[in-house]
Formats: sequence, structure tokens, C-alpha cells
Amino acid sequence: MTRNGAIPDQHAARPAVEAATMPPEPAPHTPDCAAKPPHLAKILVLVTEDWFALSHFQPLLRTLQTLAREIVVVTRSSGRMGELEALGCRTIDLAYNRSSMNPAREIATVRRLRAIIAVEQPDVVHMIAMKPIVLGGIAVLMSRVPHAVVHMTGLGFLAISETAKARAARRVALAIIRRVVARPQGWLLVENPEDLAFLRDGGVAPGQRASLLGGAGIDPQAFPAWPDPGNAPPVAAFVARMIRSKGVAVLMEAAEILGRRGVPLTVALYGDTDEGNPEAIPRADIEAWSDGVGRRYMGFTRDVAAVWRTSDIFVLPAISREGMPRALLEAAACGRAVVVSDVPGCRHFVAHGVNGLIVPPGDADALADALEGLARDPALRTRLGQAARARVLSGYTEAALARAVVTAYGAMTGPA
Repeated sequence: MTRNGAIPDQHAARPAVEAATMPPEPAPHTPDCAAKPPHLAKILVLVTEDWFALSHFQPLLRTLQTLAREIVVVTRSSGRMGELEALGCRTIDLAYNRSSMNPAREIATVRRLRAIIAVEQPDVVHMIAMKPIVLGGIAVLMSRVPHAVVHMTGLGFLAISETAKARAARRVALAIIRRVVARPQGWLLVENPEDLAFLRDGGVAPGQRASLLGGAGIDPQAFPAWPDPGNAPPVAAFVARMIRSKGVAVLMEAAEILGRRGVPLTVALYGDTDEGNPEAIPRADIEAWSDGVGRRYMGFTRDVAAVWRTSDIFVLPAISREGMPRALLEAAACGRAVVVSDVPGCRHFVAHGVNGLIVPPGDADALADALEGLARDPALRTRLGQAARARVLSGYTEAALARAVVTAYGAMTGPA
């Protein structure tokens, strides 16, 4: 967006999303198989952290509970295992050590996973995110597991880092994923087509045993279309983990540019540091960015819907590829205008000028231009926000996720 608020044409060739007319809102928590008895005895879900399972995968866990009599979640406890158990899941505490590449530690984790699989005897091992996929994939290949699901929520180091150690790890990870999904008992779930293309270019050939999910699944009733909050000045909110790849530093630079221009806009940061992530930004750095006026650090919140009830604009200036950011879908469901960078995942959801704005990754000036245009044009914010919600309702809801997962499991495991 230019300084005068006009939409530039560098993205004009992007295909438009579905028409912005609002389709009927689907009822939440209604997977197609809800009326059918579970035909599997047990699904073992491997996911890095208990908080990650709770923040992103409750819709998935509810769907899996319609397919199996027991769901066992193997994850690291941060003190929230009881919340997973309250959902009807059994839990096993296991630290995946996301920031570690120590071979001895990784071998010990694989051995622990093999022992868990041997005791639990699951029908399916469902592996979410890179560490559980790589280490769990090795354990699956060394065990007698009827079925295995590789569930990619983004590619992380697999596609980002170019250090010698990361390149070596990428080759190993791709080899493991290739072997797991090459088996007739394997299945691949991805959240955007560019991740699927990347994996295929790396030799992963799932054939027809792959499904594209619309992210983690949004309940459009829990994230309703809020009215304009009437903020003066408007508030642009960033909701994500405080890690470098999310583009927090670029956003802070854009906020400084807007301050020098005298643009009436407040930038609010919501999120916590992710201490297990090598890209984590120290809390002291985050707090130093905040001036309490134009830039505010709000910390972690569990009530994300409340953020969008009181904010005008969603911003995610990621500098590297995403899967399908849940925070983006939540803000869009609430009818908020969105600004994202031109990276995989984000650009799969947003069509520039139709249901949001797209800026080049790492370009603080372009980000400032886009935010200024939205800050000065409430009608544009409303139009883009309405189209963003329509996009969510077109295939990014919990009901859409449930249909995709049930279909994938049905094809993988066969009839009851």
C-alpha cells in the first residue's frame, strides 16, 4: 500500500479468493463421523508441548476421539497435562528437546518412544511438528505400527536454516519422512500446498496418501465477527510466539517509521517467549521495544478472541515460511483486516487487496505503508475484514478440519 492508501499492483496477478459473500456458518464440533462408533482402539499423538496441543490441536483431538476409543498424548509437560486429561486424553510426559541436536540425547528419546509404542500398541501414531515427526518417525520405522501420520504444521529448520548442521539434519529428516509416508500404512497431512511441493521436491512421494488441511480448525462461534471497536487511534495487534522468524523486529522498525510520520496507530504485542526454541527473543529485548504508547508489550494471553474484540488490525510480518498460522485465522474469523508477509502459508490464505494486504518479508517501509493505509481508512479495514471472515468460513473451520481428518483416516485405515 502506498502512502496515499492506494493498493499497489505488484500483487495484482494473485488469484482472488472465493467471493466475499458470507456462507452459512457451520456448527462447531460436528465431524462427519460423530454418529459412528470408533473403529480404532488407540491413537498415539506425539506433539512437542502440552501448551501447543492445547492452543492449536483441541479440534484435532476431538475429531480423533470419534475415530478411536482412546487417545494418548505423548508430550512435554509445562504444567498443563491436567487440561489435556480433562479433554478425555491420557497423557505421557516426554521432553523432545526442541533446541537440541545432541545425537546421544536424540537416541535416548527415540528409545523412549519405541518403548512407549511397544507398551501402548497403538493402531495409529500421529506425529505433529518436526521433532516428534523425525524422532517418532525413526521409532515407527523400528516398530510394528499398523499406521503412521506425518502432520506438518510448517517446515521450521527443514526449509529455513542453511548452516552445515541444519543441511545435514534436513537430509536426515527428509529421508525419515520419505520412508514413513512411502509405506501403504502412512499418511501425510500438510497445511499449505507449498509445503507439500517442498517435500515432494525433497523426494517425499506420498502419492494419493496426502491431505491438505485448512490449518488447525477455527470455531466461528468462539471467534465471531466483532463490530468495529472504535479505537482512536486504531490498534494493530501481533499475536504469536516471540521468536525471530515471526518478524517482531521488522514490526518494531515499522512502528518507529510510523511514529516519525505521525501516523495515529498503536502496535500491541501479545505472546510469550518460547524458551525451547533456538529463535526465542529474550524478554528483556521485547520489553525494551515497548514505549507504553505507540508500542505496547501485552504479554501472553489465553483469551485471543478478546484481543480481536478490542483491536482493529492483525499483523504478522513473518520473515520465513509458515504452515497456516492459527492467529491469522482467528483474527480473520473475527472480521479483522490482516497484514501478512509474502511467505508460504500466509500468501495461501490472503489475496492482496481482496481479504488482506501482503508485503515483502523483512521490508519495514512496505509494512509501515500497509499499516498506515489501514490506519487512515476504516472503510478499507471493514471491507478486508469481512472478506477475511468469509475466507475462513470457506474451508478453515473446525468442521472442515474434521471432514479432512476423518476422510484421511478412513482412506488410511479402511472401513470399520
